[in-house]
Amino acid sequence: MALSGGVDSSVAAALLVEQGRDVFGVTMRLGLAEIAGRPCCGEEEVALARRVCAHLGIPHVVIDMADAFRAEVVEPFVEAYASGLTPNPCVRCNERIKFGAFAGRVRALGATTLATGHYARLERDAGGVWLARAADRTKDQSYFLYRVAPETLGTLEFPLGGLTKTEVRRMAAERGLPTAGRRESQEVCFTGDHVALVAAAHPEAVEPGPVETADGTALGTHGGIARYTVGQRKGLGVGGPGGPYRVVRIDAGRRAVIVAPEAEALTERVTLADPLWRLGAEPAHLLAQIRYRSAPRPAMVTPAPDGLEVEFDTPADPLAPGQSVVLYDADRVVGGGIVGRHL
Repeated sequence: MALSGGVDSSVAAALLVEQGRDVFGVTMRLGLAEIAGRPCCGEEEVALARRVCAHLGIPHVVIDMADAFRAEVVEPFVEAYASGLTPNPCVRCNERIKFGAFAGRVRALGATTLATGHYARLERDAGGVWLARAADRTKDQSYFLYRVAPETLGTLEFPLGGLTKTEVRRMAAERGLPTAGRRESQEVCFTGDHVALVAAAHPEAVEPGPVETADGTALGTHGGIARYTVGQRKGLGVGGPGGPYRVVRIDAGRRAVIVAPEAEALTERVTLADPLWRLGAEPAHLLAQIRYRSAPRPAMVTPAPDGLEVEFDTPADPLAPGQSVVLYDADRVVGGGIVGRHL
């Protein structure tokens, strides 16, 4: 059982123990204190996970993943922002670390199954194991898990997939778990201030530059491209008769933020790079989720040599290069990919 020191993984562990499963807890040490500059960060989570295991009467193991986490998640995150992209580190961490390198280390310890506290479900049929949305739509994390390989899904369990967050909180309190009252964090785990992290490695990413329209008309000056993402409409500091504006492109080479009137800043179609796709060669009408908190949008998806072509039934908000679009057939994840720079 992967234990993060939070209430969700703690309840998941308790449920498995109550089922009579042979469970041991594993916690990743990611070197968060050094990355985030917060002395308590990381070790507090390890200590809480250890207390949960003691409470449940199961063994606890700490696995050092700091080097892999920095190389596979933190450094690409910084480089992406400095080059004008909007990365999604949670998607990459799930693919490369939690359900990649970390899962391999767990199997080496003798585990046959890795369980986590994610809000997602697994469905099985003749086509294999499929990732699906959780019962609690407000907490569903399938968007962040879509890049986990289909062959890996068969070795996983998500005990909270059929529960709501309210139920999980109640279960934690009823069982007297040490994490029952712990507040939930909404930040990226390794930084509460991504601008400072990017600036430390790429000071040019926080240098001023022009805010302009697509035809080169200057509207103002920004405080660094690392502070902006495609689709952003707040904090631009520009106005005028054409506004309100939204960011539609970031030109890292010129340190320019390109904006357009909100009514024009829409996306009708996009090609997704580095795709995952499980439905064969024929086009399919699916639901496309363009951001974690956005509502899924109907779209026609066509496999192509250079990725997945997604054409929305109605135009969508601007899509940030580097972000993921996840594709669903009802509640089931059937594919997805990364928005490219050409937007």
